[in-house]
Amino acid sequence: MLGSTSVVVTVLVDNMTFKEMPILAENGLSLLIEVKSEDSISRVLLDTGYTGDALLRNCRELDVDLSRLDAIVITHNHYDHSGGLLKVLSEIDKPIPVIAHPELFYPKYAILPSLGLKKLTYTGPPFSRRMVEERGGLLILSRNPVTVAENVMTTGEIARVFEFERVRGFYMVRDGEFREDELLDDIGLIVRLSDESIAVFTGCAHSGVINTVNHALKLMGAKRASAIIGGFHLIDAAEERIEKTLNELRKLSPDIIAPMHCTGLKATMKIAENLPEKFREIHCGDKMIVEG
Repeated sequence: MLGSTSVVVTVLVDNMTFKEMPILAENGLSLLIEVKSEDSISRVLLDTGYTGDALLRNCRELDVDLSRLDAIVITHNHYDHSGGLLKVLSEIDKPIPVIAHPELFYPKYAILPSLGLKKLTYTGPPFSRRMVEERGGLLILSRNPVTVAENVMTTGEIARVFEFERVRGFYMVRDGEFREDELLDDIGLIVRLSDESIAVFTGCAHSGVINTVNHALKLMGAKRASAIIGGFHLIDAAEERIEKTLNELRKLSPDIIAPMHCTGLKATMKIAENLPEKFREIHCGDKMIVEG
């Protein structure tokens, strides 16, 4: 029988902020996830934003001590989630696990006309493996789930079950070939809140937010997701996909749905209008407590 577990989420980077203090927003995401059980606390940084500058500035304003982190998880290698990693490692100035998919250092590109990317644009990280290791990053690059702490684990590669959540517009270079990228490096973070419930945290959910949550439920043997928090990457989604996502969110029936970053205004408004009792608005500088 699992004891009481709660999570405190602090938003260090997001595209928006409404805090009445000098908090900086930027395109990207970074969440401090503090998992508290009866006799321990684990601190995980999920993603590092675009530049690292906003993240470090906001940590000072919010009195967040990055040296107390137990691990860093990079949900995928896109620059707006990985770009601040070197500055975070330099700030911590000690060896720390950096958990990601083996494609972390792959050259990645995108052509997304609906988002203004009409030409081939580099979207990968601004660093090499050597640069990360020189700054103390203890790389754990795994396709399968990684146990980060007690009751905390990554999803590993996410099963693509729902056809409407298919990935489009992304490309990569692999084995000397330029090819379409299915973004298999897209992972999420799961926290077990109780024997029956979990919280799911996403970076962009390029695998699909519904795929991600259902994968997490199956992986943990849980009956429900109490909270779904992070980017849902619906910013350029067609109306049909948004409606199908809403229908599946109704079936999942979490207590908290907190869409951020790349979810997009249209999809966020749809979630807020259709699931008002579950919708939570959370941006840069905000804190949220999640319990089972």
